[in-house]
This record gives sequence, structure tokens and C-alpha cells, in this order.
Amino acid sequence: MHGRLIKRTLRAAPFIFVAALAPLLCACAAMTRPAGAGTPGASEGRKFATLEASDERRKAALANWREITGQPAATTTATTTATTAPTPELQPVTATLKTLPANLQTQPRMPLVTINDKAARKNNSDKAAKNTDEETRESLRRFMSSAAPLVGVELSELSLVEIVDAPDGAKTARYVQNSFPYPLRSGYGDVAVTFTPDLRVTMLSSTAIPDAESLRRSLAAVTQTVAADKATASLANSTVTYTDNAGNRQTRAITQSDALTSRALVLFPVRRDGDPQTLELHVAWEIAVGSPASPLLVYVDAATGQQIGASQGT
Repeated sequence: MHGRLIKRTLRAAPFIFVAALAPLLCACAAMTRPAGAGTPGASEGRKFATLEASDERRKAALANWREITGQPAATTTATTTATTAPTPELQPVTATLKTLPANLQTQPRMPLVTINDKAARKNNSDKAAKNTDEETRESLRRFMSSAAPLVGVELSELSLVEIVDAPDGAKTARYVQNSFPYPLRSGYGDVAVTFTPDLRVTMLSSTAIPDAESLRRSLAAVTQTVAADKATASLANSTVTYTDNAGNRQTRAITQSDALTSRALVLFPVRRDGDPQTLELHVAWEIAVGSPASPLLVYVDAATGQQIGASQGT
């Protein structure tokens, strides 16, 4: 009797051991599972990168403003408060400069740069004019470098597009941000500065996106599942709402007769619905609808296939 019981126990031992080991194996598997795996949506990949508003970023921009306008460091004394220049308006979320204060008494100045002496200018007027242009560009370069926290990016992340004439002999320099693998759209990534012949800065604005290095890492994880042809085909027989160049809200129905051309992948930032302190950066297909001379540009998310914006294009 005892012998048969022992034999039964020995035969059952492997099953008992496996049953006891199973919870331990599950626990080990959970410990070694990649972060985010098993959570809802984790297997679908990242759909966009996000930038949140930051008090630190705003404080750095205002400190830079005081620096380029020659103001003393911020204090709480009554004397300093009375003599402090007006605070500039900053862009939401990015905290870059939106516009100079209208009642600014002392405007920022670009630094004076001298490349050649007066004798060289007198002996060769053509060379003098060229040197003066070089000096102006160097003044502009130094000023933009010094205003990096206010602009939102370092000068190395900006490409100078043009310098054009402005009223009263002034000039306006326009830059575009080159921080990301895709060009920025939706009104972001543009920087402009207007300056007079005596190097006063009369206008400065920026819609650049700060924290580019961190955002680039997030964007590298975005899973692009929608091909260009699929994004283009999704617009057939759809209706698009957009704001035209005059600021009017328009609606357009896209028909089978409309020419649709996928241009390129772009980066399309949008303010998050219900959370205006967060900016979502979507990788999207830019698709031209209609005449090449004046197309409607529609943006289709390359991760989800959804329409996320539209604008009048060129």
C-alpha cells in the first residue's frame, strides 16, 4: 500500500513542479518585457512628438530680452520696476518672441562691426560698399546669436532665406528653421528681423520650435504607416476646411477632376485640443490640390492617415 502511494507521488512530482514554477516564469517574463509593451496602443508605435509649455523656457526668454535691451536683472525694487522697458509678447507654448512692444522707448541694437579702416574705404568706394555689406551681415549674425533664447533656437539651426528692403531705408532678414529632417509648416519655423541703417532693431518675431534635439529623438520613433499614394487617394471626394490668405474661413469639396500631387513629408505642428499648453508635432504628407499656380495644400498625417490641416499654398 505504501509502495503504490510513493510511486503515484513520484509520477505526479514533475507536474507539481511545473505548476509551481509557472507563476515565477510569468513574473520573470513581465520583468523583461520592453517598456510600454502590452499597454493599449503601445504596439501601434508613436504617432507624434509633443512640446509642452515651460516656465523655465519663458523665464530664459525674458532674461534674454532684458539682456539685448540693456535692462538690469529683474528685481522687486520700486525703482527698477518703474524704469524697466515693457515686456514683449511671447508665443504660446514655445515662448519665442511674437512681437516687440509697441511702446518700446529704446529699441534693441545690433552690434557695430568694423572690418576695414577709413583709408581703405576712401581709396576704393566699390570695395567700401562691399565691406559695409559684410559688416552689416556680421552685425546681424552676432545679434541673432545673442538673441537665441528669445528666438528659440541657435543661429546654426536657422537658414537665411533673404534680406529685402523695408520702409525708411531699413532691411528685413528672413530665416527658416532647419532643425528637423522635415520642413516645418502651419506657420512655424519662421524668424524675421527688421533693422535700420544705424542698426536699430525695429521688428523681431519668431515661430521657431525650441528643444529641437529632444524632439528629433521623439520624431525618430514615429511610425509612418501611410504611403504617399494612400494619403493622396484618401482625399478623393472629401471636404476640406481652411483659412485663406485673407483670414477668411473657407470650405472646398475635392472632386475626381481635381489634380492631386503629393509633394513631400513635412512637420505639421498643431495645438492640442483641450490642452492649449501642448503642441503636437505630426509628420504629414503635403498634398497639392488643383492648379499648380495656386494650389490648396492639404496635410495628411503619415502615421494615422487623418487630415490634420490645410492652407492656401504657392
